[in-house]
Amino acid sequence: MRIAVVPTVEEIRFDQISNRVVVVIDVLRASSTIVTALGSGFHAVVPVETIGQAHALRSAGSVLAGERHCRKIADFDCSNSPTELSRQPHAGRQLILTTTNGTRAIQKAERAQVLVIGCFLNATSCIQYALSHNLDITLYCAGTRSEFALEDGLAAGLMIHTAQQMRPYIQVCDLGEALKAGYLYVCGRLDEVMARTTTGKRLIQHHCEEDLRFCSQIDRYRLVPVVKDRRILSHLVS
Repeated sequence: MRIAVVPTVEEIRFDQISNRVVVVIDVLRASSTIVTALGSGFHAVVPVETIGQAHALRSAGSVLAGERHCRKIADFDCSNSPTELSRQPHAGRQLILTTTNGTRAIQKAERAQVLVIGCFLNATSCIQYALSHNLDITLYCAGTRSEFALEDGLAAGLMIHTAQQMRPYIQVCDLGEALKAGYLYVCGRLDEVMARTTTGKRLIQHHCEEDLRFCSQIDRYRLVPVVKDRRILSHLVS
């Protein structure tokens, strides 16, 4: 088994998807929002690329959430905000989500053998579930505005560190080893480091400090969002 890392949404190749477990990582904030939505009672999340697609799927019992460049989309119920979704239960409802990068990354990886969503909030459960399939793993970082996002890389580094503890002989690409070292170096001050990333600074400018703190929590949830037939369902990890 081998773990590879893809640093941005544009860089994924078919050979990094085919017959692999792909973990889409968009810490700030799509992955964190999806994990939190399922942890808050939504029965499913439907990721869509465009605002028009989201409106077309709107129905009774659904909630529209999304952003473009950190700003809530007009006429949507919520922003792409995990803290906003965590404040009240949403039992049985469906979340329709569109974001700048994260939902696009999910769609680009939909031909994976197994496609899941990961972040700090479910890092251990996510990599444990990925390893259980005994396939090569691709950690697919969404990035920000076509550039690598440090917070995504640090989450990948945490997952690699955890995977190596579970499977000591697993092979890891050079980028993955560098990201693991980076995570281990900053793990004691993760929220502070995330506030200094490009996306973190942008969220602070938009008064989203609460989301930053929330998204830096490790293993808040024991669930794995699994993409099936363009819907994301929750798999609970014991």
